[in-house]
Amino acid sequence: MFFYWLLFLIPAFFALVANSRLPSNNAGYHSTNLNPLWWVIIFILTFIIGLRHEVGGDWANYIFMLEKLAVRPASEAFSLMSDPGYNLLSYISLKLGWGIYGVNLFCGLIFSIGLSVFCRNSPRPLLALAVAIPYLVIVVAMGYSRQGVALGIAMLGLVALTREKRLKFIVMICIATTLHKSAFLLLPIAVLASTRNRFLIFLSFSLLVGLVYSLFLSTAYETLIENYIDSQYASQGAFIRLLMNAFPASIFLIWRHRFNFNKYEEPLWVIFSYLSLSLFFLLYLTDASTALDRIGLYMLPIQLVVFSRLPEIFKTSGYINQWIVIGILTYYSLVLFIWLNYATHAELWLPYKNFAFIS
Repeated sequence: MFFYWLLFLIPAFFALVANSRLPSNNAGYHSTNLNPLWWVIIFILTFIIGLRHEVGGDWANYIFMLEKLAVRPASEAFSLMSDPGYNLLSYISLKLGWGIYGVNLFCGLIFSIGLSVFCRNSPRPLLALAVAIPYLVIVVAMGYSRQGVALGIAMLGLVALTREKRLKFIVMICIATTLHKSAFLLLPIAVLASTRNRFLIFLSFSLLVGLVYSLFLSTAYETLIENYIDSQYASQGAFIRLLMNAFPASIFLIWRHRFNFNKYEEPLWVIFSYLSLSLFFLLYLTDASTALDRIGLYMLPIQLVVFSRLPEIFKTSGYINQWIVIGILTYYSLVLFIWLNYATHAELWLPYKNFAFIS
């Protein structure tokens, strides 16, 4: 348990003493260039995520998937009925003799780069990183490897979309879909966040959706429905996790004009906010809490976006801003404390073990 607190408190301390960054150009963008400090952060996160041993709720499932893949011919290994991108990483790891640790290293590296670029796209990147640690890093990246790496790629796509690079966003989401099919649900955002040429974008997008669906999703549709909806399996903790997205979404919608987003960023986060609130309220209208919970994972970036900008939106003194940062860090320390001590499956993360230190 001490290890997870250390993982959170180090970036939290530096977030507390760091100053807010100004945009790097007249368009209001913050530089996403990764300096040596951020490459050190990427290395540490990759090491922690990639070399974890028997950590995470799906550890046994991923071992089983890898063993199944090891005895299959290559033609079956890359069947489009499964997740070909994740299978490719698994296949490479098997050929290198790295086993599950190689797969997790690949996934950890991709996720860490995506998270770091996304954090750098904010005025307080270290605060965004501290916000990400308790749930996005510890629970998602260390527990749901496929959705974690898909989310890392999706965050790269979201940064591109804030710079009006829709094609790059679509390509990134298509790649993420090969790692976990649920990432496909982010594709409509390219149209919804568009501010011009809606008809042509919608037409191109519709054709692309049809192609991606026919390749990756059509054969798995019945399985997804059976696993996530028909079974009416209740995802424990879905209420809390969706509430964690709905809270910053509400903050943003109430004070959206104070966030000073440019004309490309604001529509994107308005969509994320409404989707986050919709997923939360749908909990009261459907029994498919697992489906809502897994979709909610892709809404997690709203937490990083809102809380990394919240200290500046009221344009108060630096003293007040610092207290807002303290409030945010206190909130996420409570999130980590409650999850470690009261989450139903937290025991599957405890204690943290790393392959590099196992004799």
